[in-house]
Amino acid sequence: MKQLRTYVITVNYHGSADTANCLASLERSTVPVKTVVVDNTPDDPALEKALSPFENIKLIRAPENLGFGRGNNLGIDWALQQPDCEYILILNNDATIKADAIKRMEAAMDTHPEAAIVTARIVLAEDESKLWYGGGEVDWRRGGSQVPGVLGPAAAPLAMQSRHVSFASGCAMLVRREVLERYGGFDERYFMYEEDLELGLRLTNEGWKIWYEPSAIIVHKGQGSLRREQGSRFIGAWMPDNPNLSFYAYHIMKNRLLTMKQYMKGKDRIRFYVYFPLFLLAKLFRFALHRRWRAIQAMYDGWRAYRDEIRKAMP
Repeated sequence: MKQLRTYVITVNYHGSADTANCLASLERSTVPVKTVVVDNTPDDPALEKALSPFENIKLIRAPENLGFGRGNNLGIDWALQQPDCEYILILNNDATIKADAIKRMEAAMDTHPEAAIVTARIVLAEDESKLWYGGGEVDWRRGGSQVPGVLGPAAAPLAMQSRHVSFASGCAMLVRREVLERYGGFDERYFMYEEDLELGLRLTNEGWKIWYEPSAIIVHKGQGSLRREQGSRFIGAWMPDNPNLSFYAYHIMKNRLLTMKQYMKGKDRIRFYVYFPLFLLAKLFRFALHRRWRAIQAMYDGWRAYRDEIRKAMP
């Protein structure tokens, strides 16, 4: 029998059907895994019914909706108490794995001891020939991340190239136990968005690397940074017709400012200070044109929340 090396953490929030599909795919893994489900909706009885067909599941109920980072940290903390946990796979509950994905990610960890994180090629559930993530980089101009070829061909040459990258998507990232023990999990100031970017920067600043392994394939429904509507239509998260625009704008504003203040250096700092104000002005103009006044207010509130976090950190 193969040795258990990987614990999988997935967070549920009003998504019991997606979570069940995720767990079903994990049962088909060619290497053994232990799955931890963190329920951010403890008052939702549908999850227990959805979990009933599955064995070897650890369910942790959060006292409230803790968001992505804090929810995952609950599962990480429990997994790190288990002596047979060597790696932790952070996996979105609306994602499924190809049967050999974790095996290939573990093999990449073995081959690349310099890697704190191994990330996979992520394709869209609606059309697996389209790419969701094929390796990503920090976008210092806009304070976020960029994924070359997103929504393009999943078999594009760059997407098929294994390599070191500077950004790992939180949709699916395999992290070494020793790294989480030494540097901690997700920054709990980030309720939603950019926590994966911050974690990657924290680890690469300590000299670790991020390895992208395209032979490991994850299938994602694509309801994160790009909003899905009416089947195959995608709405950019910054688009005025995004129904969750205000929520997105608030958290992106706060979290990008926090991340950039902590990690930008030298030329990257110059790029950010020159380009980011222009980026914001373009968004504000577009929101005003479409009368998305709440989104404009949310951006201001996000800036104030960032300012408050900085003040709290001052001696």
